[in-house]
Amino acid sequence: MNQNSRITLFIVFWIVLAVCSQHLYAEPVKVEKTKTFVDDTDFSLHFDNPPQRIISVSPSITEILGVIDADSLLVGASLYSYYPASVKDLPKVGSYVKPNIEQIISLNPDLVVMSFEGAPRREVNHLRRLNVNVAVLRSENFSDIIKNINWLGDVLDHQKEAKKAAGNLESRYEQIQSQVKGIPKPRAFYSIALNPITSVGAKSFINSLIHDAGGINITGDIDQAYPRLTIESVIAMSPDILIFSSGMGNELDMENQMPFWKRWRSIPAVRDQRFVEVNHDIINRPGPRVVQALASIAQQLHPEKAETIQRIMENEKP
Repeated sequence: MNQNSRITLFIVFWIVLAVCSQHLYAEPVKVEKTKTFVDDTDFSLHFDNPPQRIISVSPSITEILGVIDADSLLVGASLYSYYPASVKDLPKVGSYVKPNIEQIISLNPDLVVMSFEGAPRREVNHLRRLNVNVAVLRSENFSDIIKNINWLGDVLDHQKEAKKAAGNLESRYEQIQSQVKGIPKPRAFYSIALNPITSVGAKSFINSLIHDAGGINITGDIDQAYPRLTIESVIAMSPDILIFSSGMGNELDMENQMPFWKRWRSIPAVRDQRFVEVNHDIINRPGPRVVQALASIAQQLHPEKAETIQRIMENEKP
């Protein structure tokens, strides 16, 4: 090999080495790490990326997605989901106790979120067998609501929005609680329906709501969500106050229940005409508007605190 050939070979060698070095030290490819989240049925959900197509099978979950600015991800929602306004025209996937499985599947969701209190286990398991990601979230008290806000914030990568929403709710909730702490608690009975008489027990978030608003739920020691009672048992428990929901436009509204209750003047609440009325949208949904329900109940249970609580709700100093 002559001198020129050796020089040429040497140059080629260094060119090849330089090209290979570029490949060896190229920027690493960023690979998303799979994240795992566990719901309230101890079911594990795995995501390589935050879900982009969400179905909410509970009005309260729909409202939570609204306050964490994730309602734009919704492709379907349950019946009676109409808050925030952006969800009004979404395809409806049945009720929270009777979801439409075919409609859910047809919308090709990345994540379906259901309420623990309403989700039929057969439908949940059926969807999971079809490899649909179904999360079931419990809502028995205010802490559960805050937990659900933060859980969905983590799953959807909306942590900042969730933290802000949860912090705002916790602040007002705790301020209202502080106003009714240490003062006498009236004994309350929440009348949901009359045929049969139905109220709220230990497993309903409304039970804790009455307690946190400065009252005693006289059916709060019953280990059910919605216990059924006789009129004789209600009379025996002697409630100081009767609580009703309103705005449904049916026999469950306060005005339509009153003819029945006014017959029983031996009940202190009826004798003294102490009736509390709360909009059904805010008292029956364990979501971000629960603080409005707390304020409404607390103001009516303790009228002397009404003005102070109103200032709290308007974000003013009490």
